[in-house]
Amino acid sequence: MKSWHWLLGVLFLSGIAVSQRNADQWYATGQNALKSGDYSSAIAAFQNAVKGNPSAANYRWLGEAYVKLEKYDQATAAFDMAIQKYRAKNDKVTAQALENRTNPYRQQGEVYLWQASQPRKKRAKLEPNNGVMLGMYVDETGIDNQDHLRLSSRLGSEVAVYFRYHKLIFPSQSTVNRPFFPTRFFRAVKKADGIVHLAIEPGVPLAQVTESMLIPFAEAVRDSGVKTFFRFAGEFNDPSNEWSKNPRLYIEKFRLVAKIFHRIAKNTAIVWMPMASRLEVLDQYYPGEEYVDWVGVSMYSTPFSNGDINQSNLRVSPSDQLRGIYAKYASRHPIQISEYAASHETLATPNIDYTDFATQKMQMLYWGVAQRYPRVKNINWLDIDMIRSKFVTPSRAAERRNNYQLVGAKLEVFKTLLTNPIFIRDFREPTVMPSRFPSRINATVPFDVTAWVKTFDPLPKKVQYLLDGKVVAESQTIPYNAQLPALSTGKHTIEVHVFDAKNKLLLSRKQFFTAE
Repeated sequence: MKSWHWLLGVLFLSGIAVSQRNADQWYATGQNALKSGDYSSAIAAFQNAVKGNPSAANYRWLGEAYVKLEKYDQATAAFDMAIQKYRAKNDKVTAQALENRTNPYRQQGEVYLWQASQPRKKRAKLEPNNGVMLGMYVDETGIDNQDHLRLSSRLGSEVAVYFRYHKLIFPSQSTVNRPFFPTRFFRAVKKADGIVHLAIEPGVPLAQVTESMLIPFAEAVRDSGVKTFFRFAGEFNDPSNEWSKNPRLYIEKFRLVAKIFHRIAKNTAIVWMPMASRLEVLDQYYPGEEYVDWVGVSMYSTPFSNGDINQSNLRVSPSDQLRGIYAKYASRHPIQISEYAASHETLATPNIDYTDFATQKMQMLYWGVAQRYPRVKNINWLDIDMIRSKFVTPSRAAERRNNYQLVGAKLEVFKTLLTNPIFIRDFREPTVMPSRFPSRINATVPFDVTAWVKTFDPLPKKVQYLLDGKVVAESQTIPYNAQLPALSTGKHTIEVHVFDAKNKLLLSRKQFFTAE
């Protein structure tokens, strides 16, 4: 015998007038409409379910129904209501999972005006006023016999920050191949007039990290005279890391590190760095504002999550990975993307070239930061081929290995960044920066704009700018720069239209403003 809920759904879909009595019945009708492919009826049913019971589940399924009809703005609004309700119930895990599910549908088209950069009233250690310091990983082969960095010959330029991993051990454990302090690396970075970014991982159990090992290390950093980001025991929210096991002990040792380096090595900024997932546990590990100079994050753009070909990242914007960290900490600390890279090759599908994927993601990340996240002041590229490098941990599953090396088209994109003053490579800060398009502007002369664009289609073809409904400029490449004509004083509209390769309109956003 068929269930009453199923019968209600059949009657509804057959066009027979049925008086639904409660939200559960509307929910059941919506589910049946989804299964039958009648998405408009599903939307109507879930809307009624929400009216009767505005629960997280009802909003979530309303969002899923909107997705089926490619109504992504409405889907995002419904998903966001569900996320709020999960968080209100303190269900952080489900809220974060739904946030990740929602991000690909979160379409954005925001216009920015190029304006003179403004000084920041209060800055943390090593924080520039404006701009993004470019950083690059330097492996064991990255220093020549004269203790010079090899990077500049490949990049055609120096960068601002140089990044290296290092194991923290007792001085008595030091050997030629495993030194207590990376003297050659510091010497090479000093010759390049750069900043060291040292990713310190405890080489002993966390409980054994004591003043006796930290003080001589801090003194060595001080004596080097090199500005240093000291990142201690990062990715603590990864359960596979030994230092993640005891949050209370982690905080105790992090505070010890911060106290010693703040006292001894004044040329050091202390970085607290989670990975960009499992954000719900961060409060358990946060040492406190006085012990943290910068908040870092590790994040990557790979074709698949965890090497699983059923978990495609084609539509995942890297800037979305920043949203949670930025919202939580940017008001208190500058943000460092301690590790980032985009993969053009993966062993999950070894015969496919993902160069287009990689170049698009890296442009979205670097320009998305410059436009939307002004307190992100440093991005460090992890320049490693994790498929072939002998320095990669052998235990890493083959399908999870990716090639992050900066080669080919990826290298050319990075070189282009090096030519733009927003991306700091030699400590000369930019004189202009993008800022959100204001409600009032001086438009008596032509003015320069740029746009942040994100659509469900991961490869939009072109962006048009319209003033008062008339197309005045067009761009096909990130960051979609354009110069717009001077306007008469008074009220106007500015619009951004985004199109796919078939000239289908993907997104339209309009803003009112006054020209003065």
